[in-house]
Amino acid sequence: MLFSEAAAEYMADKRKRLRATTLEGYESAIRCHLLPAWGGREMETITFEEMQEWVDSFALPGAAEKAYKTFRQIYRWVLRRHQLRIWDVTQGVELPKKPTVRRPTLTADQERATLKAIVGQPFEAAVLLGAALGLRRCEACAVRIEDIDWRSGWVHVRRGLHMVGGEVIETGCKTKLSDRKLKLPRFALERLRAIRGARRSGRLCLLDPNAVARRFRTYCKRHELPHVPMTCLRHSWATISLEHGAAIEYIAVALGHSTVNTAMSHYLQSFRTVVARASASYASAMAG
Repeated sequence: MLFSEAAAEYMADKRKRLRATTLEGYESAIRCHLLPAWGGREMETITFEEMQEWVDSFALPGAAEKAYKTFRQIYRWVLRRHQLRIWDVTQGVELPKKPTVRRPTLTADQERATLKAIVGQPFEAAVLLGAALGLRRCEACAVRIEDIDWRSGWVHVRRGLHMVGGEVIETGCKTKLSDRKLKLPRFALERLRAIRGARRSGRLCLLDPNAVARRFRTYCKRHELPHVPMTCLRHSWATISLEHGAAIEYIAVALGHSTVNTAMSHYLQSFRTVVARASASYASAMAG
């Protein structure tokens, strides 16, 4: 069986149950990396050594991981579906080590200044939701008026807004734990009430995610405001919350992660704060 045939069969099956954004990622990897390397090969002829050499040939560790994992998904699915009795050549492949990424974050003072400066802009609602709740960009853009309890400030995060093939697509949350309820701080709730106005339904921000990110970046650059990409507002929220006393497990729950390790490895930048707090607790106990 040719790998190109296996990939086509796999995608036909997965279109029945996967989200449009996930399918787009698979299709991109197949088109850009898998078919050029393996499209004309019979599945049974691919060897472990060739697989490892292919993975090692990528210049970017992230691209290598994405391509390999997509290949592995297709390869193992075909082995099960057709009950092929061949050695799994993806088993034991070593991926290149990813460099440590330190994403930029805003301090509380910087974020306060930026949020004040963007009042009245068409992207304000999405930026404010992303900053105040630590939402993903797709989540912040998808929040609807009906999702918010306008008296208490609780927000039900239950969908995402994505650009797929040039069209705006609304999907469910990324994971089961991403469907969650978060509480707006008072300043954000009051500002969102003003943005809502007399409307009683519909999305708070009427721009698509790409337009929000583009306009926010351009506006901050033009007015020389503290700025990080929309994605890093989530990192800023986690870091600011941690530095001002929030427990890591609380932050992990609010971000919609299944484990504390995920929050620590991907979002929390200031480990000195955690260590200093632990040291202070020990010192206090010893002094007592």
